[in-house]
Amino acid sequence: MRSGRHGAARPPLSVVIYQDRVDFSLFAVLAVITLVVMILSGVTSLAFWLSFLGLLTLIVLVVRRIDRLSRDEVNAEEFL
Repeated sequence: MRSGRHGAARPPLSVVIYQDRVDFSLFAVLAVITLVVMILSGVTSLAFWLSFLGLLTLIVLVVRRIDRLSRDEVNAEEFL
């Protein structure tokens, strides 16, 4: 059986984002560009739907990045 803390508290979201400001800044720029394309193209356009898929992908990447950074933060605290 593995030892360790179960249910360890994750760091606040602002701390996780502050660790990787550049990545999250790029994610924000991509989200703004995607939303602008979606607004300007209209629902019937192929560009709208490709941007929509890009936005969904961007959300998945952000969630995965936050999860990875928070797990790394918790693991780093265990070694202290």
